[in-house]
Amino acid sequence: MPPQPKQQPSIKDLVTKTAADAQRLAKAQVALLQKEMAETGGKIGAGSAFGIATALVAFFAMMFLLLTIAFVLVALGLPVWAGMLIVFALLVVIAAITGFLAKKNFDEAKPPAIAMAEFEKTKAALSGKPLVDAPAVVSPPSTGT
Repeated sequence: MPPQPKQQPSIKDLVTKTAADAQRLAKAQVALLQKEMAETGGKIGAGSAFGIATALVAFFAMMFLLLTIAFVLVALGLPVWAGMLIVFALLVVIAAITGFLAKKNFDEAKPPAIAMAEFEKTKAALSGKPLVDAPAVVSPPSTGT
């Protein structure tokens, strides 16, 4: 008996499969975007915390400077002001360190490059147009988690 020809899938089956594939692709791209945004959000959160710490320490530094000036004017030459001036200098150093840490964290925050590249590839594939100037996507280093 000769082999039977393979039956072609119906249009309905093809449309259903295409819709399911598109849904899986969209979910995968959203998951990728969420992962990248979580990493960036962590950097922005840390930078914000250091920025707030910088503002708080700078506020206290200003308070100590004002107290130092007041004691200098009142006591004019007594050693109490010297202690307050040392505390002020220490607070300024702390503010400089936390400000540097805030800037470092903000500078390390990056946009979700991998997800955006995947969106562009999908957009080009669905529109039937060739992908031009596609950015080279490099896998991010693993975090060990």
